[in-house]
Amino acid sequence: MFKKIALVTALVATASFATWDKFPVLEANKGQAEAAVHYGMQDDLSQLGLSVAGRYTVIPNLELGVKVPFVLFTHWDGDDQKQDGLDNIPVMVRYQFMPIMNAFLDFTVPTGSEDLRGKDSPFGFHFGVQYSQPFGSVLFGSEIGLALETAGDDDTTPPWDLNLGAEAKFPMGMVAPYVGVDLDMLLGKYTRDGDNVGKSYTGKLGIAPYVGANIAINQMMYADVSAKVSMGDDYMVVKTTRDDMWISLTAKFGVNF
Repeated sequence: MFKKIALVTALVATASFATWDKFPVLEANKGQAEAAVHYGMQDDLSQLGLSVAGRYTVIPNLELGVKVPFVLFTHWDGDDQKQDGLDNIPVMVRYQFMPIMNAFLDFTVPTGSEDLRGKDSPFGFHFGVQYSQPFGSVLFGSEIGLALETAGDDDTTPPWDLNLGAEAKFPMGMVAPYVGVDLDMLLGKYTRDGDNVGKSYTGKLGIAPYVGANIAINQMMYADVSAKVSMGDDYMVVKTTRDDMWISLTAKFGVNF
């Protein structure tokens, strides 16, 4: 059971620590800092986490960011699984090479505690491009990326993960509701010591629609709440006959500077 929960933790963390958003980078010398609470559940599994993050555009069109996540608890059927602590830290880079196009790279450092990630946590890479543009009063953002990992201490790497995503935001004064969907598809097999092992996972698909709202408290502060439902073979590491959806709820408080 430990391995199953650890794998779900890894998948949920990958989804949570993706690119900051799907829209243009901040203006030069502008930044944001935010704190977030994350709660996820699937059938008998539940997990509560916190994160603090920041991003800053150091020169025009070049945005740097970092996120520090922490898992408070992981429960299975009400029992504490003792899987908590500091999680892997992603470092994020985005470059806006056209007014409507960004390139991004997320580099994940294996800082996670042994209780949470085990002894063989690898480095992770997520890279791709984003397209965003306003259509009337609607802001549209999209993304295509590829996520992969190095071999950890066990010399094993998982299949690559191709992701597609789109989001529509509807600014309404202080409140900006948004809806979106993320798609993930696994590519290839597990490898051990450089050799393919087991069956191919190519075509295993996950779909994750979400809805939320960003609230501008004032020019300096904002809040954000969202809910996401992840469904499909890409996400479903813990198989049950009662519930095959991972539901995640997120609340954020941020500061513009």
